Amino acid sequence: MSIEIQSAKLILSLVDTETGELITREATLGDFKEAKKTTTRTRKPKDDGSTTPQVILLEGKVQLNQRAQELTGWEPEMKIDIQFEKKGRVTTPIMMPKDSGNRLTKTFTVSCRGSKHDNLAEYGDVFDMVPYENKDGYFKLLGNNTKEDDIIDVPEEITHPDELDEDNIDESGIDLEDFDLSLDD
Repeated sequence: MSIEIQSAKLILSLVDTETGELITREATLGDFKEAKKTTTRTRKPKDDGSTTPQVILLEGKVQLNQRAQELTGWEPEMKIDIQFEKKGRVTTPIMMPKDSGNRLTKTFTVSCRGSKHDNLAEYGDVFDMVPYENKDGYFKLLGNNTKEDDIIDVPEEITHPDELDEDNIDESGIDLEDFDLSLDD
């Protein structure tokens, strides 16, 4: 047996608390039809031709480009946050999934307003996304307005003092008389 609802009648019984009077209202609801099934499609961000995963700072929000969406694997409706990590004198913006963050939209934007927007703007308006070491899903944002003080040059090869080739040390301009070798304080 199959049952189909054609229409429904709703009867409301209300009590006026001041007078105690019982009020009855009737309402007829229209035809019921089977609810349409809706599907949500995930849009891919427009391909901007960039080969670098980037986040673009817009007015009141940030937008991930297609490469950034592919790198992160984040889906719309996820909560995303931007925080600032300070190590010594260097502060770096970090983007990560976080329950207290803002919702990632279908167009791959995340709300970024107020002081967070202002702080992020100090680093630029286009940011390269770089995976954070040892933290899956976390990404450093390297802005196009990075201050010279924030860049730390690390030599590719650091030589240990025991590994120095003493024959190739340039000693010109070094005079032992320039040094105080006394043991007195």
